[in-house]
Amino acid sequence: MTAADIAAPSPGSRKIRRLAIGIVLFLIAYSGAWFFAANQIETRLAAFLVHRKANGSSAECDGMDVRGFPFRIGLFCNSVRLDDAGRGASASFGALRSAAQVYRPGHAIIELDGPAEIRFSPGMTVSADWTLLHASVQATLSGLNRTSITYDELAGTAMLPAFEDDAAPGDTHKFIFNAGHGEAHLRQNGPDLDAALSVDKFDLKLDDGLSLLPPVNASADMTFVDRASLMQKGGWKPDALRGSKGEMRNVTLDLGNSMVTTASGPFSVNDQGLISGEFSVTMKNIEGWRQNLVKVFPDKDDTVMVNNIANMLTALADGKNEATVKLNVRDGIAFLAFFPIGELPQL
Repeated sequence: MTAADIAAPSPGSRKIRRLAIGIVLFLIAYSGAWFFAANQIETRLAAFLVHRKANGSSAECDGMDVRGFPFRIGLFCNSVRLDDAGRGASASFGALRSAAQVYRPGHAIIELDGPAEIRFSPGMTVSADWTLLHASVQATLSGLNRTSITYDELAGTAMLPAFEDDAAPGDTHKFIFNAGHGEAHLRQNGPDLDAALSVDKFDLKLDDGLSLLPPVNASADMTFVDRASLMQKGGWKPDALRGSKGEMRNVTLDLGNSMVTTASGPFSVNDQGLISGEFSVTMKNIEGWRQNLVKVFPDKDDTVMVNNIANMLTALADGKNEATVKLNVRDGIAFLAFFPIGELPQL
């Protein structure tokens, strides 16, 4: 064996050297691509926010930063502020954190801190805070495919303008609300939009600290036909549900002590936002509902209406404390056995 043979690298060592060089080149290219993408996110988002401000609405991300190298990428803000001059609305929040895997950038996890301050003109203000607000978003090039939002220990106040006939300008009503946990899920299902909502231990108090009802557990599961477009970019508008129809698979209100009401059935929304439909409604512990609703509506006329509805339900159930009835809603007016019992708000 000659000295040249000894000095010449073996085929195995050459392969290892090439592999090492390839890994180094890949890491350099990957790092460059990551930081280029991060720079593009910051640059384009800043340009988008400037464009929105020129069109009468704005969003601010204080301390904007893109982090997560090497395997994640996400936007971070010290605080967030939104303004919509056209609708007279504004909102401010605490820190925002987001993250997506680099191999799956369309699926992002977002966390938003409180406190939040939301204002609507004229004279409506909502202040809230929470221990956790978490969102999961699956996006496509045209919009969202599905999204989920959950929160824990929500607490806040709402100031609403007074609409009574004897109210003076500037008079408001204050409501205090709390919820232990809540979730909202939206997804495209072909051309349709599926929605599922829930809230646990929701408590609503007046300014004097008295709860309107016992803590409520509520849930809703429904589908809006041909409304998957609401998940697309620019699809959601204040009147987006007008002219729609769908199926309410289940809505449940549970006040404890066997006070449970469920409803299901098809519905439609006309061009004025008025709801129509035919719903199967089951109410358990009718007497318990009567006693609690009389406290919520102490006005004499309202009390008479609540008692009349409870008496009708008891009669339809042959004197039992549980009834299943058909509730017809026509252009926002709810009817029970041909008698109007209430008016639903416009959508």
